[in-house]
Amino acid sequence: MRHAINTSGSTMNTKNRSSLLCPVLMIACAGSLAVLPACGAKRTGFFNKNKQSQIEAQQAQARTSSYLVASETPSRSTAGAGNTRSNVHIDEPRLGGSLQSNSSASITAMSAEDTAGTTPMRKVASSEPTTGFKDEQIGGSAEQQNMRLGNADAATPVARDPYFSDSTESPAALRSGDISAFVYANAMGIELPSETTTDAVRATINVRQVTSSYAGSDFDPTVTADGRYLVFASTQHRPTADIYMKSNNGSVVTRLTDDPAQDVMPAISPDGNFIAFASDRTGSWDLFVMPFEGGKVVQLTAESAHDLHPTWSPDGRQIAFCRLGQQSGRWEIWVKDVLSDAGPQFVGFGLFPEWCPVSGTGIAGADQILFQRSRERGDRAFSVWTLDYNPVPGTAGRETEIAAGPNQALINPSWSPDGKFITFAAVPNSESWAQGGTARPESSTIWMVSTAGTGKIKLTDGDTIDLMPVWGRNNDIFFVSNMDGQDHLWSMELSPAIRAASLTMPNMSDSFATVPTGESNE
Repeated sequence: MRHAINTSGSTMNTKNRSSLLCPVLMIACAGSLAVLPACGAKRTGFFNKNKQSQIEAQQAQARTSSYLVASETPSRSTAGAGNTRSNVHIDEPRLGGSLQSNSSASITAMSAEDTAGTTPMRKVASSEPTTGFKDEQIGGSAEQQNMRLGNADAATPVARDPYFSDSTESPAALRSGDISAFVYANAMGIELPSETTTDAVRATINVRQVTSSYAGSDFDPTVTADGRYLVFASTQHRPTADIYMKSNNGSVVTRLTDDPAQDVMPAISPDGNFIAFASDRTGSWDLFVMPFEGGKVVQLTAESAHDLHPTWSPDGRQIAFCRLGQQSGRWEIWVKDVLSDAGPQFVGFGLFPEWCPVSGTGIAGADQILFQRSRERGDRAFSVWTLDYNPVPGTAGRETEIAAGPNQALINPSWSPDGKFITFAAVPNSESWAQGGTARPESSTIWMVSTAGTGKIKLTDGDTIDLMPVWGRNNDIFFVSNMDGQDHLWSMELSPAIRAASLTMPNMSDSFATVPTGESNE
């Protein structure tokens, strides 16, 4: 427009051009300010760029004030003769709802008597609620005046309409109640992601994700004696599981087995040289042993029955495992000498045995084996038990129930390194899960308890599925959880739980084993 005026004719003098240009620029700038709140991301590029920073400052002031709008009544466009004032008409919807404030305010548009004819603005006493403002009192345009709070120092709070709305036509930030997203959306001209309107749910805190495969699941964790490495089963590279190893603090994984069959439930020998695991590569589930770094495997059991979940004795000479009995139809616990060709020994009924890492913790110097057992055949309501096993002469007995829940199935028990405490997963025994066709529960949590049944602490919380806890070597545990939507391995540091349990067990804080030293290994 300015270019057209400057080239309209050579006979127009400078003074005449200036007198013509001023009203045109005033009209253009006024129009820009009037439509400013609706410009979104295209609010820049005014006619007079030297005024842009001033305009943007006024815009920010008007926009900030608009968040505090408390009235549903839009400003009205009025016109009159003489000294009649006119308000800028605003077509944008006002924010609806209610908000309690410590100030009393009225920001309605000019009253009818103030905008009709030549009636001057009514003077309001200082004790009355203000219904309008004068330019000299608050400054700015009529539009800006109508978007400001008044009587901020009033003592009587008033009910206001809320900033947030259920209307589908409102911005997502206002529908969710996320005022911060709304503020930034106005500032940047784009809509930000906002929180949902659902109630907050419980969740486990102070946990660290250990594995993060893009596909498949990670499960069956076990930890080396020094606490540096994890060995686990995973389906991250193909539908069937293999055995993997990774550093506790790294992301690099090493695949130790590479067989089309399922390789699961690894167990590291006490000296760290071998890994026992279960596999169905022969057509039924059997036990195998391989070097810690992987390589050639040796088959340990070769029965037609299914053998699962190996666990090493403290001296590394024997392995306990569970077998689905062909005669009983129940899960049975068996013990086999690794260095002997003699057959395994049946020691009782149970599932997922875990040999205590410390020998002689049972009666008369017997070892203890931890396991889970169903309270009633056919349901999934397991409880946690121990039995005493004496390798010489090979006797077992003194079955003891450590933990049980009337409406829960307690599964996946695991020892602490010192053999004084256990951790397990608790699955709500809901009717839908008990009668369902899948073994995957709706939710589960991790618990810790002493072998005496005292100091019971809930370690995880929320609606996630937390399973298969295993003790580390530095007051931590590793477990499987779907916190990120997939079954991955997570860890938790147990110091807070230890302090909580020490209220009832003063010596508890001294009972947990740390990384073994050279002296302790002798």
